[in-house]
Amino acid sequence: MKRRLLFSICLCFLTWWEQGVAHGVSDVIEEASGIVRLGEELLIVADETPGVYFRFRLGDEKGPAITIDPSRITKINLSGGTLALDLEAIDVLADGRIIVLSERLRSAVGEKGIVAEYDDPLSVFGNRGLEGLAVRRLGDGSSRIAVLWEGGYPEYKDVLKQLQRPVGRLPMRPVIWVHDLKPGQNPGAINAKRTYKVIELDVPKPAGQEPQAQRFRAPDLVWLRMGERDWGFIVLLSSENSPETGKTQYGHTWLQRFTVDGKPYGKPLDLKEMLPPYLQEANWEGLGWFEEGRSLVIIHDYPPRGHPTAYVIELFPSWRLP
Repeated sequence: MKRRLLFSICLCFLTWWEQGVAHGVSDVIEEASGIVRLGEELLIVADETPGVYFRFRLGDEKGPAITIDPSRITKINLSGGTLALDLEAIDVLADGRIIVLSERLRSAVGEKGIVAEYDDPLSVFGNRGLEGLAVRRLGDGSSRIAVLWEGGYPEYKDVLKQLQRPVGRLPMRPVIWVHDLKPGQNPGAINAKRTYKVIELDVPKPAGQEPQAQRFRAPDLVWLRMGERDWGFIVLLSSENSPETGKTQYGHTWLQRFTVDGKPYGKPLDLKEMLPPYLQEANWEGLGWFEEGRSLVIIHDYPPRGHPTAYVIELFPSWRLP
């Protein structure tokens, strides 16, 4: 009798659990790293969940703080994408395909496999690699894709020992590769010669000398219209130092506009001055348009408490579409 009762309880639990997974109830996003809005949903990827992305229903909640409630999440598996590790960003192509950026594979991956594979210069070095992805539509239905190599101080312990001394603790500039993608195209390998443009970002340098000084890495970006024909970027910047002893100190979190040649344009926005106190020290990793040209949405990795939060940033009038 006891065995039958125990079996029935286990069966009920398994049924409940399977139904929960099927409806997204048990889907918890761990270490969110990329975000984009598609209609009334936020599409999100996470470092800790390879080969999938998440759809989050917005409902009536439009910010500024949006709690990523697991009951409103649906997990989507990427067909053949289980090897897509370290997912860092997500966006939607002009032809409707959803692509995610795998830092480990240094590739853009779609629902049917790899769409574009980026060449050796965008490899991971000292735990610094591909972090950002931004797509804009061209007039012929093609997509202009920008992928962002984050730069910043390399994680010294992750640098090959024989390179540690010659490389030292010097920061690296973020780099953007821009290339075009025709509707339905899977171009395979992308090297520097096949890009439309390679851009090295002239990121700000806070006062001080390396490696104690704060220096910026760039976790994500969006395209920004900067004139009738001109385009640039808004880049999410996060700073830290690289001390030889003691703990790493994290400093600034800014949004900075850049021209398409990589030059800073205007003054940055200090996110810590715009966020509520409980979110000011969060590690913001993902950036996307919430309402294109008017407001942005950001997401952090590990929540200070509870579930992850996405936050909507209303742009100042001077930052909006001309």
